[in-house]
Amino acid sequence: MKFVIKKISPLLKLVKKRWKTTLAIIVVLILAGVWQINKAGAKKEVLTFEPVQRGSLTKTLDISGIVDAKEKARMRFMAGGKLVYLGAMEGDWIKKWQTIASIDKKALQKQLDQELNNYVKERWDFEDSQDQYDYNVENKNTRKALDKVQLDLENQVLSVEIRDIAIKDSSLYSPIEGVLVKSPSTVTGVQLLATDYFEIVNPKSLIFRAEVDEADISLINLEQKATLELDAYDNETINTQLSYIAYSSSVNSSGTVFLVEFPLNSEDLNKYRLGMNGDAKIILDTRENVLIVPYDATISRDGKYYVKVKGAKDQPEEKEITIGLETDDSVEVLSGLNEGDLVLIPE
Repeated sequence: MKFVIKKISPLLKLVKKRWKTTLAIIVVLILAGVWQINKAGAKKEVLTFEPVQRGSLTKTLDISGIVDAKEKARMRFMAGGKLVYLGAMEGDWIKKWQTIASIDKKALQKQLDQELNNYVKERWDFEDSQDQYDYNVENKNTRKALDKVQLDLENQVLSVEIRDIAIKDSSLYSPIEGVLVKSPSTVTGVQLLATDYFEIVNPKSLIFRAEVDEADISLINLEQKATLELDAYDNETINTQLSYIAYSSSVNSSGTVFLVEFPLNSEDLNKYRLGMNGDAKIILDTRENVLIVPYDATISRDGKYYVKVKGAKDQPEEKEITIGLETDDSVEVLSGLNEGDLVLIPE
């Protein structure tokens, strides 16, 4: 014993003398040990298994679109003019053929009188040209001159007719019943441009309009059930059905698409306003009381499908399965598994 004490005494003195260094070494050794333990634990794979269950499986086609209307009319005057009559304000209900607005006819009538005077002048020029040229000695220059005066006269006739139409169209009449949703003015006495317009929408014809990619057009058909969710109403689901598929395609940023429509069972333009964004889910297929596994659990190889099930000593064993309906999240299992089998879920 004395021999042992004698041997370790110098070491104890050294530790006592350099205790700070010794403490640092001990801390480093402890941290290194903890790191090694965690590293060893990390290498051990944690397996997650879930039981195969029965349930319903629905495959949908998800598309985005906007609220619109089948019946809507945008009306404008052929020529600008002073607004002298306003038959409705925005938000008012409009009857079919109701007068919406009228512009002042006085200026249009003066313009028509001016065009008539120009027509008479062109007519006289035309008659003078007929007397001036001898048709019996017709040449290329003669024919050109006669054609020019003839065209001038015809153009003037067209100008008179256009002015006459503008006078007849100095009042706008609604071709449909509905709500006036856009008016360029709320008062009379203002000057309207030819680009200013009134818009009327029939709320009984509200629809949800979207586009289907060309690659998916073969999956859909009329009367397929669908659900709508509008961005403005997160907690509301609207049940509807596919009512229209365009016969001709159009092109957008993603490629060739076809227009589709879904009716909205509401006549309230204060709730479902034109241009609201949303998403539609077209129900393509539904299976009831089928075995379901997560899509991520399946393995595709050489045209066959496999899953890993819990085997001996809790180790995964690969098993071939036959699948049916597929969705983005789940797969129907037709054979190869039983209800309650534990399937490996990849991390």
